[in-house]
Amino acid sequence: MPIVITKAHQWLNLLISQVPERAPPQETVTFNFASTFNGGTQLQVTYSRGSAMFRSDNISTIAIIRDVLSKEVTRRQIKVDIQCEMNEDSILHTLQLLHPKMEYQNNLMRRLELAQALKELADNGDDLSYLSAEMRELLDSYDKLHDEALTYGVHLDRLIGIITDLYIDKERMAGRNGKAKIEELLRIVSKYDATTLQNFFMEKNFVQQ
Repeated sequence: MPIVITKAHQWLNLLISQVPERAPPQETVTFNFASTFNGGTQLQVTYSRGSAMFRSDNISTIAIIRDVLSKEVTRRQIKVDIQCEMNEDSILHTLQLLHPKMEYQNNLMRRLELAQALKELADNGDDLSYLSAEMRELLDSYDKLHDEALTYGVHLDRLIGIITDLYIDKERMAGRNGKAKIEELLRIVSKYDATTLQNFFMEKNFVQQ
């Protein structure tokens, strides 16, 4: 069954709520979207009579679209040929986009842990006169770091979820079940190092410290 523009636009509405209800009066329609959270991954949707193409630099975005459209055409008993192509370079690209936020979160938690250790020493009445100016500043910033960690803790959980989904979707696109390695992935993320994480995704051998 050939895809008509109105049908393709309805599918897009299922995926993205911000899209106008009616399709633009054009023979070929293109929409471009960017994520506001995960570093700015892109989605481009182009459709015309007979075809609809979804392109993204995030594999998880394509996996979600494929799942939603597969369920929709099955529910409506429509015959549509859904094909997916994966560019593995996009995996490293997505991880690189996530890196600044992951690095920030990792540094925040490390600073908080150190500040907390210093605070415990101070609370015990230990002599901290030997502390450097940097360490004193870190101790004084404990409350601020603690509040910041509470605020951004939800962000960290979301980032970990994005990375986990990315790995599962990568494996699923290749016809494999990646869930068996999620525990290992979470261990790597908890000790975040960009190179180690990339090697895990690309299945390169490494020794975890």
